[in-house]
Amino acid sequence: MSGNHSIIQLKSHSVEQTMAIAAAVAKVAQPGDLVGLIGELGAGKTQFVRGMAVGLGIAPSRVSSPTFVFLQEYQVDEDDPDSLVLAHIDAYRLAGWDDLQSIGWDGDGQELRRGSVLAVEWADRIEDALGTDRLMITLEHADAGRIITLSPHGAWLDRMPALRRDLDTLPEHEEVG
Repeated sequence: MSGNHSIIQLKSHSVEQTMAIAAAVAKVAQPGDLVGLIGELGAGKTQFVRGMAVGLGIAPSRVSSPTFVFLQEYQVDEDDPDSLVLAHIDAYRLAGWDDLQSIGWDGDGQELRRGSVLAVEWADRIEDALGTDRLMITLEHADAGRIITLSPHGAWLDRMPALRRDLDTLPEHEEVG
């Protein structure tokens, strides 16, 4: 564990473990939350969003990388237009503020966050626009797996004890740092 007790660093040995970690994150997420994902190509950002979908009750097969459309939205209950939405943004190709505004982003994204849990791939490219309430997740390649670092900011700080308890129940749980 690192010196900052709110930061959690885990080792994932498989896609299934990465998805289980993401599902645990989604289970403590609330409408209006933002989860920023950082990592190089192939680090598992979209897979992490699939795991978040599982945690919210959305079929993971519905999740695809929104690279070419910037934003995908997945309704938790497709028959209820007022149900929670997993909004999935890929900031890799965003050229600037105009591109962000074209997908409905205002200020720190509050309008887009309303009624949604927002997952932003390549979040480091638009970090100045993310606001203070966010969970930043870094995925790094490591010996036959991934190192996943969860860094909470703002409102996410209060949820870290509950998230840590949920993560501790995962099989083959391995905290590093």
